[in-house]
Amino acid sequence: MLHGTPGSGKSHLARAYLDALMATSPEIVIRSESAGDLARPDVLTEQSAFADSDLLSCDVLVLEDIQHLPERAADGVCELVDHRIRHRQVLVITTSTAPADLTHLPRRLTSRLVAGLVVKLEPLGIAGRRAVLASTAKARNIRLTPDALDWLATQTDGLRAALGLLQNLAMMAPKYPGPLDLATIESILAGTGHPTSRGTSLDAIIKRVVAVFGVTEKTLFGPSRLRNVLLSRQVAMYLARELVGLSLPRIGAAFGRDHTTVLHACRKIEGAVQTDAELNSRVRQLRGELV
Repeated sequence: MLHGTPGSGKSHLARAYLDALMATSPEIVIRSESAGDLARPDVLTEQSAFADSDLLSCDVLVLEDIQHLPERAADGVCELVDHRIRHRQVLVITTSTAPADLTHLPRRLTSRLVAGLVVKLEPLGIAGRRAVLASTAKARNIRLTPDALDWLATQTDGLRAALGLLQNLAMMAPKYPGPLDLATIESILAGTGHPTSRGTSLDAIIKRVVAVFGVTEKTLFGPSRLRNVLLSRQVAMYLARELVGLSLPRIGAAFGRDHTTVLHACRKIEGAVQTDAELNSRVRQLRGELV
């Protein structure tokens, strides 16, 4: 079980582990599944048994983001864990919170989750982020000068956000004949909203959103799913994407969420402003104050 805040490298480490396994044992069967999807009808039956037999039979199973597991799937996962232990099959689990904080899951499940090796991952420091950025850039054929790598490694606190910046650069890198130096990447990222040339920043968006929706920054960044808090959080993510042009991983890292949550939020608000006149008015007000 790997646990750590978003951007601490859980998924990166899990992928590296799977790559190493495939290199030495290419015949093994590997399955990776998001825990939030385990309650789908095609995966879990009404009897809390897994209809998807691959989850039971594969040699290595990776369950990502167990914190998103629906409570109604808990019994099925208990059976899944027991089955894989009995058959000595590898199970890797990732979560953004410490096992003790998975309070929405029943004790019968969390006790099983911590029965094996539990590893807490601390966010990578600057040197670690630089090393990962260098290897990822090489794999994607993105040539960066040393000063450019140094600068990228200091721009974020998390690996996911740093890789998000690199992804932005990957789209533009083919247009430049030589290695991307510091001045070039600053120019490229400025064009994608990092930093914004209009003066809008994520901090500015947060301050205006909490004022307009009447919530606090603590609740905005916290776990609350009360309607007004959830809506204000989604609007903040939407505006960070629209006005500042930040990548999904970078927004997710700022809010302590993964990039899929940010994508869902952006799509939700984009659709809601078309049908909800009150929300449309609030978003227009915020946009006018921030631009």
